Amino acid sequence: MDKFKKVLDRAYSVFVPSQKEKAKLDKTAEELMSLLNKNATNKQANVEFRFSGSYAKGTWIKNESDIDILAIFNSEEEMKSLSFLVPKGFIPTFGTRKYFKGLFNGIKVEVVPVLRFSDVNSVENSIDLSVLHANYINASLSSSQKKDVIILKAFCKANNCYGSETYMHGFSGYSLEVMVKEFGSFMALVEAVNSWKPPVIIGKALNKNSFPIFIPDPTNIKRNICASVNEENLSKFVLSMKLFYLSPSFDFFIKQSIKKQVLKEAKARGTKLFVFTTKIMEPRDVFLSKYVKNLDKLVKELKAEDIEIYSFDVDFTEKSASLFLQVKNTPKTKTKIVYGPEVFSNVEIVKNFIRAHKNVFIAGKFICYDKNYNVKDFNKFILLKIKEYMSPKSISIN
Repeated sequence: MDKFKKVLDRAYSVFVPSQKEKAKLDKTAEELMSLLNKNATNKQANVEFRFSGSYAKGTWIKNESDIDILAIFNSEEEMKSLSFLVPKGFIPTFGTRKYFKGLFNGIKVEVVPVLRFSDVNSVENSIDLSVLHANYINASLSSSQKKDVIILKAFCKANNCYGSETYMHGFSGYSLEVMVKEFGSFMALVEAVNSWKPPVIIGKALNKNSFPIFIPDPTNIKRNICASVNEENLSKFVLSMKLFYLSPSFDFFIKQSIKKQVLKEAKARGTKLFVFTTKIMEPRDVFLSKYVKNLDKLVKELKAEDIEIYSFDVDFTEKSASLFLQVKNTPKTKTKIVYGPEVFSNVEIVKNFIRAHKNVFIAGKFICYDKNYNVKDFNKFILLKIKEYMSPKSISIN
């Protein structure tokens, strides 16, 4: 295990926050909490504010601190008052409920409304369970294990499988915290991944369904905290872990430039590269969820025209999303072959097909016809379709 120690020690030094950073964040958090409680008192709002997320658990990555606060209400109706309680300049955005985000003393803050409950089985919106997560993690993880969570988050970010948002389909911070709790340490998890088989089930899963990975929420074992993780991101995680196990390097913790990587790939492969950047509009999560859906539609339409897509990648930044589409081939002929029924089909089926498509011919045992491509310039067509689907106007949620 000595071959891993040097790499992990460097990861701890790079990604674990210093005491100075923690003290500064604590001061801002206290000021913010004081303001929220003051506003609630002035507005006579029936609400309880509580720290949540990585700040509450002490598992944020150095220099990537933010503050999440849960606003606990007794009813959905009372939640409407939250817009009058958050600091000035905070903007509403939308997830499973409307919440607010903004900057306070230069720190990113999210204030999320949740509904108070007495029985976890009665909870309809999973975000409400967040009130239990910080206490569970703080009671379950040692300070050493929290450091392992931090470098695990950095590892997943570097390997593009972090983020439970609907447009990311990656691992949430909470799911990584629970994994460290289940396996004991970062290295124990690395070793365990070597024996994973699909579907991956960690702990006692009551309802596996068709998830590629299932980890029950310790605060409500019916809920899968990896429900957002798709097969591709699970595969990225598993392969990265295995490669790290085989050849440990600090490079696995450093996010590489997607643009540089794709440019290098396209040159080596000889693919035609199309790049398109879209400005992200608010509310961010809703906009990017539609962005991903539009991207799926774009890919399907290009494939319908027999355009062979080698690969496509998206680089999300704070203000934009950049699509890198690599095309292997576009049709070189004027027509494409369309397969119909077999020659041994019922004579009426053959007759109807021939009537609809007079110039038929045989390809193997199938009756076929030639269909003209409507596209004359495929490069231009691809660019127009990218603009049609991926421009801010076409994704606008208004």
